[in-house]
Amino acid sequence: MVFCSKRFWFKKTKFVLDSHYNELNPIIEALNIKNKKQRITYIYDKACEQIDDYYQNKNICGFKNNKCYVQQKLNNKAINGCCRICLYQSSKGCTTKNLTCKLFTCSEVEKRCKVITFDDLKILNLLSFRNRMILKSDYFSKREDVINDLYIGSMFIWCIKIIVRMINTIYVLKRKKIEEK
Repeated sequence: MVFCSKRFWFKKTKFVLDSHYNELNPIIEALNIKNKKQRITYIYDKACEQIDDYYQNKNICGFKNNKCYVQQKLNNKAINGCCRICLYQSSKGCTTKNLTCKLFTCSEVEKRCKVITFDDLKILNLLSFRNRMILKSDYFSKREDVINDLYIGSMFIWCIKIIVRMINTIYVLKRKKIEEK
């Protein structure tokens, strides 16, 4: 049913949930959005919201003085955990809403608590297989860029964008090292 909902003969179909199972409401809502970009945006934002709700008031990375569990254990100069190499990291936290980054947890965190995984977010099943593959590895990107990658849906274009983002990240990291000296 989910795959077929994208077909042209379902363009005028309104999906209705005849149940009190509220977890399916966002899925039905997404199925009723007929504009592709709006549907992708809704799915993306709803998945981010589900992750934020799950981790609300939880410090799963164990941050103390801007250092995560691993950085505290290693007692090095690094701060901001895994996000330290992201272009969108600021002193106030992340400046963008990246679903892939929200789902990433290191092995230390996974040992300490139950984490939400890609498969736990059922609404992501509404995306095509190719879009799910793109989404699983679109780290350190702005929300708008990820949504555009999903909308275009081209693995070739996405690969080129990832390479450019990696080069930019390496450049920024080298610049930061030079500035620290």
